[in-house]
Amino acid sequence: MAENAWLLIWLPLFGFLFNAFLGKRLGKGAVSVVACGSVGLAFVVAVLITLQLNGLPEHRAYAPLIPFTSPSHPWIDMAGLKIGFGLMLDPLSALMALIITGVGFLIHVYSVGYMKDDPEYARFFTYLNLFIVMMMLLVAGDNFLLMFVGWEGVGTCSYLLISFWYTEVENAKAGNKAFIVNRVGDLGFSLGMMTLWSIFGTLTYRTADGKGIFDVIMASANGKGLDATTLSLITLACFLLFVGAIGKSAQIPLWVWLPDAMAGPTPVSALIHAATMVTAGVVMLTRCSFLFVLAPDALQFVAWTGLATAFVGATVGLVQTDIKKVLAFSTVSQLGYMFLACGVGNFSAGMFHVTTHAFFKALLFLGAGAVIHSMLGEQDMRKMGGLKKRLPKTYLVMFIGTWAISGLLPLSGFWSKDEILHSASGDPQFGGIFYAVGLFTAVLTAFYMCRMMWKTFYSEPRFVEADLYAHAHGNYLDSPDPVQHSHADAHGTHAADETGHAAHEAHADGKIHESPASMMVPLYILAVFAALFGIAFGPSHAFEKFLEPSLAPASLSKLAVGHPLFNIYVGYGLSTVAAILGIGFAYAIYNSRRKTGEWFSEETKTKWEQRPYSPPAFLYDTFVSKWGFDAFYNFVFVKIGGVIANVLWKVIDNGIIDNLTGGLGYLAGGLGKIFRRAQTGYVRNYALVMLFGAVVLVAGMLATWSKLTN
Repeated sequence: MAENAWLLIWLPLFGFLFNAFLGKRLGKGAVSVVACGSVGLAFVVAVLITLQLNGLPEHRAYAPLIPFTSPSHPWIDMAGLKIGFGLMLDPLSALMALIITGVGFLIHVYSVGYMKDDPEYARFFTYLNLFIVMMMLLVAGDNFLLMFVGWEGVGTCSYLLISFWYTEVENAKAGNKAFIVNRVGDLGFSLGMMTLWSIFGTLTYRTADGKGIFDVIMASANGKGLDATTLSLITLACFLLFVGAIGKSAQIPLWVWLPDAMAGPTPVSALIHAATMVTAGVVMLTRCSFLFVLAPDALQFVAWTGLATAFVGATVGLVQTDIKKVLAFSTVSQLGYMFLACGVGNFSAGMFHVTTHAFFKALLFLGAGAVIHSMLGEQDMRKMGGLKKRLPKTYLVMFIGTWAISGLLPLSGFWSKDEILHSASGDPQFGGIFYAVGLFTAVLTAFYMCRMMWKTFYSEPRFVEADLYAHAHGNYLDSPDPVQHSHADAHGTHAADETGHAAHEAHADGKIHESPASMMVPLYILAVFAALFGIAFGPSHAFEKFLEPSLAPASLSKLAVGHPLFNIYVGYGLSTVAAILGIGFAYAIYNSRRKTGEWFSEETKTKWEQRPYSPPAFLYDTFVSKWGFDAFYNFVFVKIGGVIANVLWKVIDNGIIDNLTGGLGYLAGGLGKIFRRAQTGYVRNYALVMLFGAVVLVAGMLATWSKLTN
């Protein structure tokens, strides 16, 4: 089956081309079949490849190279750099192929119901299929340049889908913000690639003749045979590559784009900004484990960055009122856990959390989308409440997702998060800090997720169905209240047809009810994986054993190393206590506020500020302002940068450059006017000029001859 690995790319590529050129002509039915079918078939191919990898007796050394170009005719051959166009099949690429195509297929199916009334239906699925293509190139390409092509490709798709409803100014701004912030990270990635090329003379991971980057490292006794200069350059390359990961995976300080990315349709948030693309940085670090284990300083920087991001993301999630924003900051925080795992050398734990996170976070986002769909576009949790009785099926799947991300036994999030904390505790220098902050962040995670569930499903209803009836007929769209008028999903103005009638006819009676089967079935499947994947592969360490051939041998010793004061079972107990504490605090606080549904808010902040010294008010402002990152960037890069840009434009560009080039033009024009007077059109005048020229020429020749003879 390995020889058919290119189907992982060709199938969704066919879906992209079909929907791009024929989608609008052939209608939504054809678009749905081709878009979903191509990704579904790619998932079947991924399953067969994974079974083949896992079934080989010597699969630990199995990493077949599937070239598209021959060695004699490489993809790129210039300046001493030869790069082929091929795939590398190993457990890491197989795992990611399963996630990308499997979760991707479910989200495609979900989108059929979610986007059914959007006039740009074909364009939406065109972008989704293209994203699958680029993501597969990123994870399965056999060299850094192919990874970079996929890296840039998924960034482009992210931009297109964030600003999918580009007629709304805020959506367009969100897309631009994501695009620009990611360019900073991409610069680091490209510089890291150049550094690796300068060291190894190639960008290919492994080659048949053993001259790939990882081959060279393994041949040198896993880096022990490399000189100090080479190791220093490898450390530099690792730092630069991690800058790329910081941007793509929304780590501090380049995390500010991800919350704004929620402007896109909810299926986009689930696929790109939760399950797949944002974990690309973790995948890249895992792929480069051979390099990072040789750069302990870079690894420590990765760990501290991940820890800080996990904590800060969780604190901001405490005060969000938009249900998708809660999940966005939750994603930021969970990505921090993944990088913490990589930073302490346990790349397998990071990838385990990537996998479990793909299931429960896609489940939560799609569940939130089902809530938004039922509430006719409403995303503000302050206008929800009491939905458990009205949406029991949606409540159940979101309850499972919340249980999983909170880290409660026996669901998947417990196993992956606890493995990260256990590995972090074993860090020889900072294990205590890593574990304590990570465990406290787990408490915050359970708290804000329980808060989200309480405000959405448990508290007293804070809406009137008559308002929803008005919404269904378009009157709700005229509300001046920005909280009531959501622009972030395919409802409201985006879901209205050309006559202005609201799109979702099923809600025309103003009654809240469950989403259609095309949206609910993917939720049920994801709920099963969110519940059972961890216990199936965590305790037995089957996941680690499967992934082992893709990891640097030097990193394998980190897999089960924890703090000597407690074993893995003590860690299980502490993780469970942390989750229970978070849920218990949330229950104690919000159960007494069933009607208001809020405790940490502007209203309570006003009361706190009346006291002489009010830490809660300060914390609230800090969390709401996202720790000041957006304000800082807006001041430095937007305002000051705008002033500098205006100076460069008006003074340098218009004042100097334009005047200089324009002045030369005026000078040429002026000289032309002067010499134009000589063009009289009279032959006698021209003859006189010729005679004058001849006299000057002869005089000059005679003068020169006279000097030579004397």
